[in-house]
Amino acid sequence: MLSRGHETVDHTADMGIRGWGKTPNEAFEEAAAAMFELMLDARGLDPSRRSTISRGGTDLTELLIEFLNGLLSDADLSGTVYLRAAVTRLEKTCDGRWTLDAAIEGVPLDGVRDRLRIEVKAATYCGASVLESNPGVWVAQCVVDL
Repeated sequence: MLSRGHETVDHTADMGIRGWGKTPNEAFEEAAAAMFELMLDARGLDPSRRSTISRGGTDLTELLIEFLNGLLSDADLSGTVYLRAAVTRLEKTCDGRWTLDAAIEGVPLDGVRDRLRIEVKAATYCGASVLESNPGVWVAQCVVDL
């Protein structure tokens, strides 16, 4: 397995996404990249919109779902299709919760409608997990509702 990457995984009616990396941050970024690739053919596009997103969860799995759904919600509200997400902070707080901040980059939806692939409605808890599968290899995965 490469030290960092992502893939889609066939699922009965929806689609699984999986990201992996050396840290949970990288695994989250790669899971987002897998979701973005389902949604848009981004070859040759340069991001013109930048934003940030913050989310929290009781554990890493809940945080992954909150993060992915936050990306979808923010994109819908701003009329943006995201291309990249860079996790700038992922940490466990003193009360045991997890928090995440990410910088996100994308393009206006109106300019790329002809490149849209599949509408991702939501990240679900089906098959969701975030774990260190091998020493130094973190995997973040879930099924997205199409």
